[in-house]
Amino acid sequence: MLEELQHQQQHQSQLSKSTKASSEQNVTTASSSSELRCLWLSCTDDESDQSYCGRLFHRVSDIVQHVTSDHLKSSTNDSHEADERKDRHVCHWLNCPRQRMPFTARYKLVNHIRVHTGERPFRCNFVNCGRRFARAENLKIHLRIHTGEKPFACDFPGCDRRFANSSDRKKHAQVHASAKGYRCQVANCGKSYSHPSSLRKHSRVHSDRTQS
Repeated sequence: MLEELQHQQQHQSQLSKSTKASSEQNVTTASSSSELRCLWLSCTDDESDQSYCGRLFHRVSDIVQHVTSDHLKSSTNDSHEADERKDRHVCHWLNCPRQRMPFTARYKLVNHIRVHTGERPFRCNFVNCGRRFARAENLKIHLRIHTGEKPFACDFPGCDRRFANSSDRKKHAQVHASAKGYRCQVANCGKSYSHPSSLRKHSRVHSDRTQS
């Protein structure tokens, strides 16, 4: 019963995180309406210059094509010398929290810009789902909700818990870090154990008392 409850709580946590990740809008995006405005700043050395492109679009695919062709291409392919610089992969979107900190590769910059444009090219094809994601790895993690895959096993001796992502496993590891993180949920008991197997063994005591 305890294991079933823990499994249900974990499943709900995964769904909640997945929903939250898809709805969060980090920093300034193209627009919250049907019009999508390009907020790519002028590529100057003056960081106080807040003048931006300002072109309007009605489809995400159009603004993505515009940013990729007009801004990324011009900022990365000006010369062979520019290609040799590590600082060429910079996001110049208005209010971007990276503050012009460069990426090490162009594809990383392209992936990042989806935060601003709202592009989500990776779609879940499971029936009645259709969720979309900006990154392929986020779709891969999401699919585990449907498949039940849990590739991340707890490394603590005696614990057989598995998780769909590494962040949940890391959070779970904090239970083992405490002296006795597995607490009996029976009213007025209050006993705690450091191993889930010990808690399961203890739970049988309550079950036996109930049946007797």
